[in-house]
Amino acid sequence: MSNSSCFTLSSRLSPALRENFSRLLAPRHIAFMGGAYAESTLRNIRRHGFAGEVYVVNARRDEIGGYRCYRSLSDLPVSPDATYLGVNADVTIGALEELNRLKAGGVICYASGFSEIGEAGAERNRRLIAAAGDMAVVGPNCYGLVNYVNHASMWPSGYQPLTTRRGAAVVGQSGNVCIHLTSNQRSVPFSYLISAGNQAVLGFEDYIDYLTDDPNVTCIGLFMEGIRDVPAFSQACLRAREKGMPIIVCRSGRSELGATMAASHTSSLAGQNEYYDALFARLGVIATDTVPQFLEMLKIASVTSPLTGPRIAVFSSSGGDNGLAADYCSFAGLALPQPSKRQVDAIKPLLPDFGHVSNPLDFTAGYWGNEELLTPMFTTMLEGDYDSGLMVMDHPSPKVAEDAGEPILAMIRALAAAGRATGKPVFMGSVNPESIPESVRVWMLDLGVVPLQGLHDAATVIALWAGYCAILRQDRALGRPLTDLVPYPTAAAQGQGRTVDEAESKRRLSACGLAVPEGRVLTRADLDALPETLEASVVLKVLHEELPHKTEVGGVALDLRRRADLQAAADRMAETVRHHAPGILLERYLMEPMQAAPLAELIVGVKRDPLFGMVLVIGAGGIFVELLKDARPLLLPTSRGEVETALRSLKTFPLLDGFRGRSRAALEPVIDAILAIAAYAGEARETLLELDVNPLMVYDNAAVAVDALIVEIASGPAAAACIQSR
Repeated sequence: MSNSSCFTLSSRLSPALRENFSRLLAPRHIAFMGGAYAESTLRNIRRHGFAGEVYVVNARRDEIGGYRCYRSLSDLPVSPDATYLGVNADVTIGALEELNRLKAGGVICYASGFSEIGEAGAERNRRLIAAAGDMAVVGPNCYGLVNYVNHASMWPSGYQPLTTRRGAAVVGQSGNVCIHLTSNQRSVPFSYLISAGNQAVLGFEDYIDYLTDDPNVTCIGLFMEGIRDVPAFSQACLRAREKGMPIIVCRSGRSELGATMAASHTSSLAGQNEYYDALFARLGVIATDTVPQFLEMLKIASVTSPLTGPRIAVFSSSGGDNGLAADYCSFAGLALPQPSKRQVDAIKPLLPDFGHVSNPLDFTAGYWGNEELLTPMFTTMLEGDYDSGLMVMDHPSPKVAEDAGEPILAMIRALAAAGRATGKPVFMGSVNPESIPESVRVWMLDLGVVPLQGLHDAATVIALWAGYCAILRQDRALGRPLTDLVPYPTAAAQGQGRTVDEAESKRRLSACGLAVPEGRVLTRADLDALPETLEASVVLKVLHEELPHKTEVGGVALDLRRRADLQAAADRMAETVRHHAPGILLERYLMEPMQAAPLAELIVGVKRDPLFGMVLVIGAGGIFVELLKDARPLLLPTSRGEVETALRSLKTFPLLDGFRGRSRAALEPVIDAILAIAAYAGEARETLLELDVNPLMVYDNAAVAVDALIVEIASGPAAAACIQSR
């Protein structure tokens, strides 16, 4: 599914590593080192018919599985393209050093006892990385590799054979989940299944980078617990997107307990669901919620042509099936346009008198198995304003298929004929996931009908596929360089944080284009020199870098206009601060014009995350901050389109959009304000720890930051300097 002929994102793999990766997946010879685990992998090599050379290394045995044993790796007559190390952790490191000297290609490291067990394991991990050199090392703490392309599998347990050699490449952090995937009953075509383990050497970003260029790969599936390098992962995913290679993810560790289990399993940084969601949405990665959904998505991305949109025509012989399909398709975001008058006029004569032409279309039980009538009916429907077709049908169990099987096959043939006639993808979705036998699935795929098991998942994956195809079309239309979507690489913060007071915070943000009230910094003596009555009401606030949360110390007074009221407020604040924070000497105040009541309040913040870098958070402000927890994260840098999408996705967006007859806010000034905050964060990312604008008051044609707080690394003056240069 090629997206462009002009690529802007280059491979991050070195030529040596890329060559060794190729040797791992297309080896001329494989070495197996170990005892019981090596023996079980050798059974698979024989069972599935690997045509290359096989060597076995074991110092204590003369023969394993019918293969002669060499005493050491250095005794081998070749430098192996691929090696399976089924030995303990310390022996694994020594073997890697020897293989590196031999200029071997790729290595599977089965052993556990590395970074997943704490500091002792972390030291072993460092030694393993040093020993690896330029070799393509999978693991450690991994199960192995299933190779459907050339049967060069290094996998200790049995797996079902496939007739196809081209398909989805799956990389998983869980060996056991990879075993489950090899046992699936959904006719998913695979090319490779790789148990990645701890990813000490090769990470997701490396697998994606290499597999994107492999002609045997239709899509790349990732079962992940976490990402080790977000910018590198992003670059690899965007390179795949640029070349039209779908990336599909199923992630565990989304619950609090699941995140704990993931960390103890492969030492991944998991959790932070909203950040992962934001990253996947930005990169065009297709995220699935369950393993069955993951498998169905791998299948649809491997065998289905691109969808031109989300509009779908649904067929069944049951009002109940159509009701379920309408629900699930609607929930998934698919559109169900009604047929045109021309289609109604053409289809109506084909139905019984009591039939009704609609979408979903109930072709009635009376026409069950009538291929001659259903073919023109389905074809006429698909000739309309639809991007794909879905027939809802369960195949009976083999025990009753003798009576019911042929009529169902006839209806599938009618659907396939309609798909061919219109050039539109067609699917058959079963209500029960188990209700399409393997022989029928294989036959359907050869016919051009995609079997999807479980109607809820069917609707979801069709919608996800339509969304992915829309992203590729948008990329082509905009012609923008995808490099702009790579998140900022941000080093972990070193040193203590220093709070920048409100006046200075606003000055810096204002220099980046954020609208702020025209404030004055005053001493207590300056207040005494004010006119007796001011021209307009003002707000008075305490101003001190050690008082970031002013309301907690009574540090804000509203709607003041008389000098006496300002003096009294200042004295109360000084007394309160002396009581709550005796070490602070309050010397300055910030006076600003009182702002009119807004249409809505937003909170806009930036947080420095050790994995995701600078994260912009847009949410409902005011009383809704804690009540609704209505917020959306965006990774920086961001764009106008992403900011607008985030705003529109807020539960409280109607407050900006004329809720109950109120004025409607112009979004442009709001987006400008948020992008100004993002611009400051981008320039100050080397030193910025946290930024908070709360509230950002939104009016019909303006957005004003009433309060702002910046926290930066105490030892770094760079943030201020970068803004002062404007």
